[in-house]
Amino acid sequence: MPNITDYIIDTSYIKQVIENLKNIYNINGYIIDSEGNVVEDIVLMPDDLPTDNLFKGFYQFEFIEDIGGLMCASPDEIAISNADWFIKSSITAINLLLQRELEIQQMSKEIIELSEQINFLFNLAKKVTGVKKLHEFCEISLTDIVKKIEADSGFIIVKDSQNNEDIVIPYNLSADEVINIKNQEIFNLALKKKEAILSKLNNGISAIVSPINIKDGIIGFMAFFRKQDKRFFTAYEKKLVSIIDNSITATIETLRLYDSLKELYLNTVKALAAAIDAKDPYTHGHSFRVAKYSMAIAKKMGFEKDTIADIEIAGYMHDIGKIGILDSVLNKPGKLTDKEYEEIQKHPHITYKILEPIKLPDNIVLPASQHHEKINGTGYPYGLTGEEMHEFAKIIAVADVFDALTSDRIYRPAMTIEKALTIIADGINKEFDGKVVAALIEVIRDVDSMNELENIRRDLKFSDIQILNKFLEAITERLMLPNL
Repeated sequence: MPNITDYIIDTSYIKQVIENLKNIYNINGYIIDSEGNVVEDIVLMPDDLPTDNLFKGFYQFEFIEDIGGLMCASPDEIAISNADWFIKSSITAINLLLQRELEIQQMSKEIIELSEQINFLFNLAKKVTGVKKLHEFCEISLTDIVKKIEADSGFIIVKDSQNNEDIVIPYNLSADEVINIKNQEIFNLALKKKEAILSKLNNGISAIVSPINIKDGIIGFMAFFRKQDKRFFTAYEKKLVSIIDNSITATIETLRLYDSLKELYLNTVKALAAAIDAKDPYTHGHSFRVAKYSMAIAKKMGFEKDTIADIEIAGYMHDIGKIGILDSVLNKPGKLTDKEYEEIQKHPHITYKILEPIKLPDNIVLPASQHHEKINGTGYPYGLTGEEMHEFAKIIAVADVFDALTSDRIYRPAMTIEKALTIIADGINKEFDGKVVAALIEVIRDVDSMNELENIRRDLKFSDIQILNKFLEAITERLMLPNL
């Protein structure tokens, strides 16, 4: 029967509570399961405990299901009364352990789900690479989604950009069946709400309908169905369809207009990065800016276009490991405790654990997971030196710090460009690679590049343009950089 050992592996605290009850209050405590049986893995009721004239008190554990509780027994009624505060405090602590276990399980579930979503989208992206026809792209996508969510049938409908006629891609449905289904109320509801809808058709068939929504409006739908004799679709399956829809919508539109697939994978990465940034209101847009700053730096350093594309993706992915960090730690307004800071330092490794199974190129995985390393080896999570760090990680490290310093934080306002660059320059050969810092300064000195930065972040602060230019000249001379 369900009991606390099903959820808490380390029962040392519970055993200590029971031992304290015995030694301090002369009370025999033991854990029982949901049916009142003693949980022998934790403690047995002593053989010499009298069975008659016992006073007992039962304290239920608070959990999502009945897992029993703590039974206290003593020949002395006053003993149990005297221990009431201790017992209730201990039960509260145990309930907190149970709640923490639930949070860990939920966190693990989210990480697994996120890994599955990334893996599915990455595999789909590989399949459609090189596909240049909208119908073929939709057909491949539809087939993979149907299999992923175990649907019996489905279809994708997209408006042709030239003549506005419906392009229909069915799976296990006739043309007449598609027309009949498309006229049902669930599609009007999805059109009205502009979001995925989980419901059923008139004949009771379980259905998920997700609108294909672009900037100019809804251009179609993707819909999936499961027969009446099978279970209904779940909220998770609806969420997955919505994520896939959002991830491939830009590509569908691109194929409608330009016959290109280049934005599929990048839009997927952007959506995932935005979801991570949304966990903290002060980091909204952070991954986008880090990606764009990294691209600008890489361009100044002379990297090829394809290489810059990898750096951009790594920039978007660099904080994805924060999905495994508690919101209470990420959003804490005050100073972090040592334990909380250790927790934060785990996120680059969690990023690696999420991305590595997907078999993304090292040019993406390693920079994304090494952006908190430092040239002198004092960074985290691996303590790598400059020689051991991936070259792209050094770029993302500078871009990440530059955006952090020039952004508002809960504990301080955004710094000016001058102050941020001063701090970064002071970290050359200690925290940051000098060539990367030089490239960032060149980006800011260059008028066209600076315009790009202002498009990335319109509220970048500097004293005024003349003071900024003088500052850049001074710091360039200090670092012995060549003038542009």
